[in-house]
Amino acid sequence: MTVTADDMRSFETIIGRWRTSGTAFDEQGEPAAIIDGTDEYEWMPGGRWIVHRVDVTMGDDHVQALELIGDHDAATDTYAMRAFDGSGAYGRMTANLNADRSWTFLGDGMRSTLRPSEDKSSMTARWERQDDTGSWIHWMDMRFVAMA
Repeated sequence: MTVTADDMRSFETIIGRWRTSGTAFDEQGEPAAIIDGTDEYEWMPGGRWIVHRVDVTMGDDHVQALELIGDHDAATDTYAMRAFDGSGAYGRMTANLNADRSWTFLGDGMRSTLRPSEDKSSMTARWERQDDTGSWIHWMDMRFVAMA
C-alpha cells in the first residue's frame, strides 16, 4: 500500500477501478452519445500524485487518456490536473474539495462536480462546457461503479 501524503488524503474516496457509464449531450441538451468504459485512479509511489487512466467509448469514438493529479497549491487550496489523450490533446484543470466532500474540476472551458458516495461504492459527475458565447451548457452525466 502506498503511503499517502497528508495533503492528498482527501483523494482516497476516488482511488480504485471504476465501471464508467453515462450520456453526452449536444448543444440543445439532447442526448448525443452513450459513454461506456472504465476509469482507474491509483497512487504513484510516494503518494504525492495520482495516475488517472480513462478508457471509454463516447458514441463511435474510443477515448483513452492519462491524467496526473497532485501538486497541492496551499494558497488556493487546489490541486493541479494534467491530462493527455490518444489524439495528442493536452488539458489543464484544477481540483478543489468542497465542504460536502464533492470535488469541483475546472479548466480549459469545462467544469465538473464529482460526488463520491459515502460508502465509496459509486460516484456521479455532471460536466459542463462553455459554448461560443462563454455560457456554460450541460455536457455529460456520468456514473462510476467500483469494480472488485
